[in-house]
Amino acid sequence: MAGYLSLSKLEVRMAYDGTSALRQAAEHLPRVILLDFNLPDMSGIQLAKQLRAILPNAAFIMMSAHIDGLSERTLQEIGIAVFVNKPVPLGPLRQAVLKLVASPRLGRDGPKHGEKGWFSTGLGGRRR
Repeated sequence: MAGYLSLSKLEVRMAYDGTSALRQAAEHLPRVILLDFNLPDMSGIQLAKQLRAILPNAAFIMMSAHIDGLSERTLQEIGIAVFVNKPVPLGPLRQAVLKLVASPRLGRDGPKHGEKGWFSTGLGGRRR
C-alpha cells in the first residue's frame, strides 16, 4: 500500500505498531492517517484516540478484516472518516487519500452520518 500511494507523489510513512505510529505522527504531523484495527501493541481504536489528541485535524481511514465489537458510534466518536474492509482495493484507496489530502474538511468533519464514505458501496465506505 505504501509503495502504491507513493507513486501518486504522496509522502508516506509506515509504522508497524502503535508506539512507532505515535512517535512518527508527532514528528511528521500527517494530514491523512491509514490505520489497521489490529496492531501488535494496541488496538487501532486505542491508537486513533491517542492520535486524535495530537492531530485534531487529521483525517483517519481505518481498515480491518476482523472487527469484533467495533461500532459505527465508536468510529464517529473518534472522527474516523472512512472504514475499509480488507482486502483494500488500492485504486479506490489512492483516490480516497488524494481526496482527503485535498479536502479543506479534514478531521472530524468527514462524511456526515448517512452519507457514503469516500469509497463506493462494495469497495469499502462507511461500515453498516
